[in-house]
Amino acid sequence: MVEYILSYDQYVFLFFNGLHSAWADVFFYWVSHRFIWIPFYALLAFFLIKKWRKKSIPIFITIMLGIFLTDQSCNLIKHSVQRPRPSHDPQLCEQVHLVAKPDGTIYKGGPYGFPSSHAANSMFLALFVLFYVGDRQKWLIISMMFWVLLVSYSRIYLGVHYPSDLLVGWLIGIAWAFLLRGLVEKIFFTSHATNYQFCRHKDKK
Repeated sequence: MVEYILSYDQYVFLFFNGLHSAWADVFFYWVSHRFIWIPFYALLAFFLIKKWRKKSIPIFITIMLGIFLTDQSCNLIKHSVQRPRPSHDPQLCEQVHLVAKPDGTIYKGGPYGFPSSHAANSMFLALFVLFYVGDRQKWLIISMMFWVLLVSYSRIYLGVHYPSDLLVGWLIGIAWAFLLRGLVEKIFFTSHATNYQFCRHKDKK
């Protein structure tokens, strides 16, 4: 059963990794680069500050803590499981499409890839922000989830993660988002319903 899941994981990976072109090589390399999203992060910060004013401070602190925890959780599992990335698998690397970095070297990532830190961090950030500024704004929910999928897919395109790496990364991000949301509400929002709670209570009327 495990062998079947792993072989299917490789099959799906090779299919999507094989959908490549010259322009997409450049595009997905930068999609996967975290610093390219700084303007996007600034926009999210604007939404949080506009909605919560001074109370956005504990939200920002918790976001930084959450990114640290999701990242370290993934690193702990990576070094425990030690599953090679597709780009480092000697039995698969010849079939993997890899992308050159701006300096001309090939981007391969670190030796281990399970689970994906990019998937975990992006899912945590998207979900945690939506808890506090979602408020029935479908365009924002769709945009955030599209961003998560885009960043996650870039990891397959670049040849450094299997689909299962992304799936487990998403689950880690979701788990930390809900856990830290509960902590923030207990400490800082005991007398104020969060945006997410307000929507839920309003629906019951």
